[in-house]
Amino acid sequence: MTARKFLFAEFAAATAAMATATWFVAWWAVPIVAAAWAALRPGDRTLPLMAAVAGTFSWLILLLLPSSPGAVARVADVAGAAMGTGSGPLLALTLAFPALLAASAASLAKAFVSRRASVSRAS
Repeated sequence: MTARKFLFAEFAAATAAMATATWFVAWWAVPIVAAAWAALRPGDRTLPLMAAVAGTFSWLILLLLPSSPGAVARVADVAGAAMGTGSGPLLALTLAFPALLAASAASLAKAFVSRRASVSRAS
């Protein structure tokens, strides 16, 4: 398997893991999956960005999969009107939330693993 195919498969697996964990556990499963992914690949500098995109895709899948056509748009219109923002910003914030969670957790896990490795080498 080429490196690109492996990277895509890893990204798809992380996206599926985040979506599944969110469905069965809760929203806080996204940073746990992202941190575990980053701990497995501490040398990858692009992993926080990939985790953010995977988090966004996972919630986009969850928004589109179980709903009937137009249900998300109707709920977003009603909730956005109640908050005085409209549906666009509400959907954007809904998709930005898992991205920020995943990127933050991946960055922290990478830093922790790298720091731990450097401390153990120095000992």
